[in-house]
Amino acid sequence: MNNSRSRQKKNKRMIKGISAVFAGLVIILAVVFWKSYSELDQTVTAMYESVETKNLREEEVSTDATEPISFALFGVDNGALGRDTDVGRSDAIIIGTINPTTKTTTLSSIPRDSYAEMVDYNGLDGFPYYDKITHAYAFGETSMAINSVQQFLNIPIDYYVTANMQGIVDIINAVGGIEVVSPLTFEYDNFEFVEGESVELDGQAALAFARMRHDDPAGDAGRQDREKIVVEALLNKIVSLDSLKNYREILDTLSANVKTNLSFDELVNLQSKYKSSLENFVQDSLIGEETYINEIYYLYVTPEERLRISNNFRKQLELDEIVVEDIAWTDIDEYGAYSEDAYSYEESYTEDSYGEDVYTEESYIEDTYIDSDYSDSDYTDEGTYSEAYSY
Repeated sequence: MNNSRSRQKKNKRMIKGISAVFAGLVIILAVVFWKSYSELDQTVTAMYESVETKNLREEEVSTDATEPISFALFGVDNGALGRDTDVGRSDAIIIGTINPTTKTTTLSSIPRDSYAEMVDYNGLDGFPYYDKITHAYAFGETSMAINSVQQFLNIPIDYYVTANMQGIVDIINAVGGIEVVSPLTFEYDNFEFVEGESVELDGQAALAFARMRHDDPAGDAGRQDREKIVVEALLNKIVSLDSLKNYREILDTLSANVKTNLSFDELVNLQSKYKSSLENFVQDSLIGEETYINEIYYLYVTPEERLRISNNFRKQLELDEIVVEDIAWTDIDEYGAYSEDAYSYEESYTEDSYGEDVYTEESYIEDTYIDSDYSDSDYTDEGTYSEAYSY
């Protein structure tokens, strides 16, 4: 029980941090809006990317009609730290709904290690393939990530936003760096930080400051706190500037590192018609149980817990409630994590089935994924995941 409460606090902390990131994005867009309407339009056009997903809506929704909508936010771990060419994984997954009638935005995080079906990615002999939900993006990018989330919670996802690490680096550089005070002393990626000492950081140093996890006594919670420090410092720097001289550079950064299926007109509608809803946030978190399959760590979320979150969202979307039988069960739900009847993944992580076009063995060597949630022992010579994550 205490572990569950601890995980819930971590998830809420992460939601606040990511909410700050997107609040920062809104502020940046607002500042540059008066600079050049046409250039902002061009930026949003460059960010726009339509994806094909399973349609769980009986009728299409429209921001013009000011209807309740849903969205998924994916924070992808590529674009920096030597991961420029990697597809990446969605290390942060936030699902939300915006209801203009109740004037409420509801958010819930899906822990990256949650055990889920990779929709449209077949396992051995055509069986459903289960993995950490963070890998859905790696296997099939935005489309598979959205489809897997939709099945995991049985809710429609209308819109999405993906952002990678390089974006934060470039924006920090564009505003001339940020100033932070480190909460602890540590060294990471050739950068040194001293507890209580104020330091000026460029984009790369800020990323190093935010990403370190293993040497922080608080682990992931400590990393999330430092990520929030970086975001708050960036927002303070932006609002303190008399003018945003490098706004074109920032727009180029957004174009290169952010993707969404929200059009320019839809973004304008969100600002004008959903504004009051975007000021009132309600937060929730999925609670799971730590489990191991073939010595690999997963977070198991029961159908009942997924049902609870699903119906919270469905209420905000003004959709009918569902029952537990409407939630897609996994093999763990059917057989239990340690049953001999459960689907075995020992062979399913071979290099052949993993797909050379997605992740190759070289993608996971320590020199490439610096301080990623994978250690150098996560990916063995046989192409199998062998070591658990710490959540």
